[in-house]
Amino acid sequence: MRRRSLFICCMILLSIAASLYAQDDAADAPADLSDSAMPAAYDSYIIQSGDTLLAIARRFNTTVEDLQAANSLAGGHIVAGEVLLIPRGEASAVEAYQIQPGDTLYRIARRFNTSVGILRGLNGLGDTSAIIAGQTILIPASEESRPEAEESRPEAEEISPEDEEISPEDEVVQADDSTVPVPSIDESMVTVHVVQPGDTLYELSRLYNTTVDQLRRLNDLGGSSDLTIGRSIIVPKIDESILERYIVQTGDSLYSIAQRYDVEWPVLQALNRLADARDIRVGQSLLVPKLAGVTLVVHVIRRGDTLEELAERHETAVARIQALNGIADPSLIVLGKTILIPAPAPIQVRPGFGFGLQAFIDGARANELAERALELGVDWVKIDVPWAEIETAPMVYSYAALDSMVAAMELAGLKILLNVYDAPDWSREPYTETLNSQFLDYAGPPADYDDFARFLANLVIRYAGLVEAYEIWKSPNLLKFWTVPVYTRAQEMTDEGDYGIPDQIQIGARYYVPLLAIAYQTIKAHDEEALVVAAGLAPVGFNDNYNSIDTVTYLNNMLSEGAAEVSDAIGAIFSASAAPPTLRCCDKPPGVDTHYESFLQYFVDLLAFYDETLKEHGLELPVIVTQLGWGTTDGANLAVASTGFEWLRYTNEDEQALYVTQAYEIAQSLEYVAAMFLYNLNGCSVGDEEACFFSLEDADGQMRPAFSAYQSVPKSAEAA
Repeated sequence: MRRRSLFICCMILLSIAASLYAQDDAADAPADLSDSAMPAAYDSYIIQSGDTLLAIARRFNTTVEDLQAANSLAGGHIVAGEVLLIPRGEASAVEAYQIQPGDTLYRIARRFNTSVGILRGLNGLGDTSAIIAGQTILIPASEESRPEAEESRPEAEEISPEDEEISPEDEVVQADDSTVPVPSIDESMVTVHVVQPGDTLYELSRLYNTTVDQLRRLNDLGGSSDLTIGRSIIVPKIDESILERYIVQTGDSLYSIAQRYDVEWPVLQALNRLADARDIRVGQSLLVPKLAGVTLVVHVIRRGDTLEELAERHETAVARIQALNGIADPSLIVLGKTILIPAPAPIQVRPGFGFGLQAFIDGARANELAERALELGVDWVKIDVPWAEIETAPMVYSYAALDSMVAAMELAGLKILLNVYDAPDWSREPYTETLNSQFLDYAGPPADYDDFARFLANLVIRYAGLVEAYEIWKSPNLLKFWTVPVYTRAQEMTDEGDYGIPDQIQIGARYYVPLLAIAYQTIKAHDEEALVVAAGLAPVGFNDNYNSIDTVTYLNNMLSEGAAEVSDAIGAIFSASAAPPTLRCCDKPPGVDTHYESFLQYFVDLLAFYDETLKEHGLELPVIVTQLGWGTTDGANLAVASTGFEWLRYTNEDEQALYVTQAYEIAQSLEYVAAMFLYNLNGCSVGDEEACFFSLEDADGQMRPAFSAYQSVPKSAEAA
């Protein structure tokens, strides 16, 4: 009878909860359900392939009927991967709880002395199910339910000689050296582990790159005896963007593995908490770092250390230190224990490497901008030259603002790269395409390339001996910079995945390379020493032969069409990414939810692609990164990040500064990269909303941290 009553009670409670979900946010608080009798002391168990209710009941010393009652199962059908509640046999009750703003399942579980798995099982919530303020869920009622700030913690006990628990002489430290009894956990740093047969705190600490003490404090565990099979516990999440697992092979030593991953062997010893460097065996899983351009430092925690101070000292982020060391709570660091800290590798400046900066035309501030460039210690300045703003009518030129910029940079001793693009309206045929008529304002090419040759001749003659290089056009693989003269029919998707673009749509390398060839011949005819750089391509993976052509296709086509024969260097662009430059493709970086799925969003991988592609075509041209930057919505900007530009929100100003520094340090080891131009100095002040997110000077005229960061990067005294 008791089981039948429990089952009926469970059904009533779930029915009440379902009706409460549908109530409006302004509805009255739910009725008190604390008198409903139901076993609420549970473990949660994830059903495995081949499990049956009978087998599970025997394993956990319960009955099939109790399992059915606890989980509202009418029959014996269960599904692998779902959460099953296992009654411990202690009779208590469930309560209805209304979710408050800011609540998460993890916080609710800690507040009411339960687990995330039990909450999910009680309420039929999957791993990705969201909860919202005002929603009502069932929680176990218990006399031990306590608020999150309760300070009771079990005493530590020894598990293994290698445990990194807090012994009597150890001390958890903060800036004020005070003991911190209550964890403060970043939920993005943790995940759930379901205890399996044979699990111990020591083995789990090795598996999840953490310490026994962290596991105890995260889960209020007294020892391995609390690891009930099937119980859900909180463990630090392994960050697969910076760590990977390596299986020890026959003949491996810690030293040989360290050489393979370009780290010192003590780093691997510290990362895997090995008591002895010889403590590895064939088949063992070791964690290894996969960071580029970063040195991992083994640091012993001293009195007064905090992760914030260590991160600032080593020019890294707190989250990166946490991820490397399995630290879910930054306050739980222990005197005398070792942690790994990522630090930029000491920069060895490559002779001849060009440190560049992009500055937008602002005649009134030309001298000030030149002074800023000198403060940064750069060798080169890139200036965008929209042809449409110079030759406003055929043979009618307006050079005043550009003259001021060129003169100021020349007097400052800076080398100049002019990026020429954007044909004036008078040089383009009427644009009559009906679907996207606003594209008339985009920066397209001229109808007659001879018009471009005539303009370039005038430009080069004017600045011969003053301008060292010319980049021909901007991102020609984007419709934004390569609109077409005539297109009068609506788009229709074809089976091939494009829009059946007619011949009038002249986008592609076969149209760009002839323009590049005319530019090369014209420039060399009037200034033989000037360098000609093929346009940097927008790093995009989308290809419909209309809105864009993907970078891989366009670069290969460009080289096949003979671009290398009419240029001195190949341009490259790195942008539209929030991935740190030290990471390799394509694991999800910390805090980045989109724009990480392609190698084009990873600095080292993108540049390696350019190098490998040139080699595949049998070419040895240098690569010049004509645009490099990480945008941020922090600080004063001219606009907010719109849909499609979410990646701008992932990078804060301090990360922007760090990434710039790291990118220039990494570039020193890439012999094929001749120069790199940071984007940009003054995008906000000239009213360019998109450029403002990247600008060193924000919309209030204040210098972002990236300014001083780039200033501190060692520069070459013998620039390209």
